[in-house]
Amino acid sequence: MLESETQDNHSTVESQLLELKALQSKGDSVYPKGIFTSQRYHPFLPYKREDDNLFFTASVLHILQGLDAFLTAEEKRIVDDVRLSAQPTFKLFKNKDGLDTYNFWQTSPSRHFPNGLLMNRFKHFQIPDDVDDTALVYLIENASLERVSLLREKLKEHANLAYKRAYNPQAEFRDYRCYSTFFGKEMYIEFDLCVLSNLMRVILPHFKSDLNEYDIDTLKFIEESVVKKHHLSKPFYSAPNYPTTPLILYHLARLIPVLPEEYKSSIEPIVKEDILVQLLSAQGMNKVILQNAALKLGLTQVELEDAQPSMLDDTTFYFFHAGMITAFENRLAQSLADSRFFHLRYTSKALNRALHIENLVLKKMLLS
Repeated sequence: MLESETQDNHSTVESQLLELKALQSKGDSVYPKGIFTSQRYHPFLPYKREDDNLFFTASVLHILQGLDAFLTAEEKRIVDDVRLSAQPTFKLFKNKDGLDTYNFWQTSPSRHFPNGLLMNRFKHFQIPDDVDDTALVYLIENASLERVSLLREKLKEHANLAYKRAYNPQAEFRDYRCYSTFFGKEMYIEFDLCVLSNLMRVILPHFKSDLNEYDIDTLKFIEESVVKKHHLSKPFYSAPNYPTTPLILYHLARLIPVLPEEYKSSIEPIVKEDILVQLLSAQGMNKVILQNAALKLGLTQVELEDAQPSMLDDTTFYFFHAGMITAFENRLAQSLADSRFFHLRYTSKALNRALHIENLVLKKMLLS
């Protein structure tokens, strides 16, 4: 590659990082300083609200964290500025009793469904701390062995069969001692491929050679879901919070490098093949995340088409999703749970921008 092309690519990454930094809140009545803005909306009803949550800010930081070794000094300086502004906000979302777990929304006091008109008024709609946000914080903070060990003990208390049996996953997995999405014994048990992929990236670096029965059943759930192609045929029921095949493949691509060999050899060929097939028809941000997944797994034969501005403004793309009736443990509710009428979707320009930056950096690594 010509030197001028390298310089142009560096300049593009730097300019995109500056655009990302500009999306960070300076502090106002809606968003604390350092938070990246995001919105929740209904797929077709006239409902859209600003949503100050931990998830998108932590997701952006985690994506940038994975690129650090491949950035220039100036790019690293911008990332450091972003991180130093964002990371202090994590304490707003920490467990209300000071435990080492994290919530999607602010906790003291609770700001569930922020900027809403109804649900934020009722304690009934508060959600407990969750494994996904907790895992993202642990990944960003490079959690120690001792800290992860304590978390793993806590996870056992909320895993499937600890106090109840999962209802909503596919029946074949209901007796697996998988980790669940939520802390809190009043919550239902939920298995989510993407949430569990994030969690196992916290656990495996410390315990790959010392797996307990919960780790093993969680890895078996991931493996069997992939082998049986549930991520293609049943994406909503495989990952209720990330219910699309491209999102699942992206999260699996982040997990595969740290998997024990027996699981890696089983699912990696399937995931690689499915990424390449999905890329043939992908559009917008789904194409970006599938390219990222492919490059993370060394699939250099992917078409390296640059993301266009229209991709960053892709209004059909969402990175996170809340099912409004997935908690109801009866057949009727579960049969309706994948209907768009019962969904809220979450989007963030900052997250899209971070995924685009990841795309640019991964391509730069490939071409350099």
